[in-house]
Amino acid sequence: MAGAARLGRNAAAVAALFLVLLCLMPPDGVLSDNEENYFQLALQRVSAAPADTAVFDSSHHRFLADHLLGALVALAGFAGAQVIARSLAALAYAAALAALFRRLGLRALDAILAVVIFALLGQTLFGGEWLFGGAEAKVPAYVLVIAGLVLTLDGKRLGAALLFAAATYFHFLVGIFWFGAAMLLAVIEEPRALRSALAVSGVFSLLVAPLLGWIAWSRFAVPAPDPSLPTPDILYSFIRAPHHMAPFIDWPSFRDHWLEGYLLAVGMLVAALVMMHLGEETRLRRLALWLALLIGYLVAALAASFVDRRTGVLGKFYLFRPAALLLLLWLAAALAALVRLLRGQWPGLRVIALALVMPAFLLDAATRVVDEIEGQASQAPEKRALAHYLRANAPADALVLIDPALDFDFLDFERRTGHPMLVTWKFDPTTDPEIQEWYRRMEFRKAIFAEGCAGRSAYRVDFLLTTAAHASALADCGPVVFRTGDRVLLRWASR
Repeated sequence: MAGAARLGRNAAAVAALFLVLLCLMPPDGVLSDNEENYFQLALQRVSAAPADTAVFDSSHHRFLADHLLGALVALAGFAGAQVIARSLAALAYAAALAALFRRLGLRALDAILAVVIFALLGQTLFGGEWLFGGAEAKVPAYVLVIAGLVLTLDGKRLGAALLFAAATYFHFLVGIFWFGAAMLLAVIEEPRALRSALAVSGVFSLLVAPLLGWIAWSRFAVPAPDPSLPTPDILYSFIRAPHHMAPFIDWPSFRDHWLEGYLLAVGMLVAALVMMHLGEETRLRRLALWLALLIGYLVAALAASFVDRRTGVLGKFYLFRPAALLLLLWLAAALAALVRLLRGQWPGLRVIALALVMPAFLLDAATRVVDEIEGQASQAPEKRALAHYLRANAPADALVLIDPALDFDFLDFERRTGHPMLVTWKFDPTTDPEIQEWYRRMEFRKAIFAEGCAGRSAYRVDFLLTTAAHASALADCGPVVFRTGDRVLLRWASR
């Protein structure tokens, strides 16, 4: 009877967390910008890609996730795949988080409170990372990492290594970092476990060696970068994604996107040090030490980024990615400390805390879902009309170059029309030659929409898609052949 009751409580905790997580990653069939990129890339792994597609990345580091997701998209379509993938992700997250919080002596309501506060804080300290925002390769990696941490806390280090190895095959940066962090936790929890942790690290290294070798080979067995262009590191770290990895690109960026998070990290560090010295339970004190060391890593990453502020060499390693899961783990530890400190008062305080934060959380979730659905519905007629025109009046391989002003409105252009669009800001590849090719295409597009089409022949273009306001400035490019709402399609005159 006791076992059945415990199983029932665990199932109820998973169900409650599942519902909360669905608010953060609703399976509504409206793909996020990241999902548009990764779903289309994944489909290319199991089917042919059009020539001159804007969706290109030959890197192998997501090969497992890409093939699984590509098969799902081929089977269920883009919207169906999103519904299935997000639902499964929310369920897997719920099960892993429920187990983790149980190991810390916390209840389902504590886990919900931590997740809600985590969401209201933006799901990270800085660097733009998130855990619960959609379906992509890092999501199963994080689920496996959390499950690996559970086994680490249980002392099952070999089993944990297997889970971290699996996480690495989904996302190698996530899996490798958190395996190292987990082994550090194992040694802190049991200093005599150093030899065991080293042995398990050897097993982990053997398991992930084929993937790391494949990634290394794919990075080095490529042509040398074009010296006439910015280096791939500069392009990736400072031009395309400084919000992820370049805190020192300028003072306004650091002030607006990094400073507040680091001030919060300092407060978290102080709190962890307090928990180390005042905590009653050995496990909680050791967990606090571990968290303090991980926060120290983020400080070291900031210092390394300052040294690297001119070259961007470290950008490819996403040094600040751990900030998201670290914030959630700190919240779990802080709640565990409060439960021990407040004891009999905590059940009532927990209810009060949930009452204070849930309205904002639910309002934000509802607003986001409504905006996504309404946004998709408002653009659907124009997109259908455009796709119908192209099917009737353009060759199957006709290339449509899209105005940068419309970039994020037409991330789904290729999958809805079947026509390539050459380049878009959002869909950036990760290999060195391809990121430079992406930059060439971006500069080509930028020149056309800023200065006109005269003398622009580096890439084949058949149509230009722009706004009604901008169409007159592109009169030298060719005639207007189609209008729908504010969207104007011009035929390239030389074609």
